[in-house]
Amino acid sequence: MACLCLERIPAARADAQAAAPFPEVRLHTEPARSHLLAYLSIGAGAGLVGSSFLFKQRADDAYQEYLDATDVERIEELFDRTVLNDRLSSGSLLLGETLIAAGLYLRFIRHSSEGSLHLALGPSRCGLLLRF
Repeated sequence: MACLCLERIPAARADAQAAAPFPEVRLHTEPARSHLLAYLSIGAGAGLVGSSFLFKQRADDAYQEYLDATDVERIEELFDRTVLNDRLSSGSLLLGETLIAAGLYLRFIRHSSEGSLHLALGPSRCGLLLRF
């Protein structure tokens, strides 16, 4: 009578691989930074854009008075006021848009202050790290 015995034999080196724990991978975490400057920049920019509409309305009102005026001194004063408010409107609009763009850059686009190219030497480190 023949006896058929099946013995469980592990695959080559399977037991040695199963005994070792998985290597721990550490993720590089950047410290949390404040976005206060970005939010202040966006807020100030929005305020300046809003004030540009006020200056535009003042310039339009002064220009309408300029068109209706008959006194020479009053005409010169109204024209100067119109030009001043028009320039203030343009300047506050441009500066406001610049501040909003800068705030958005600071909040969402800018990376950490460390450089984008690092050389890290060590047995458990990557030789060259490039961030973009």
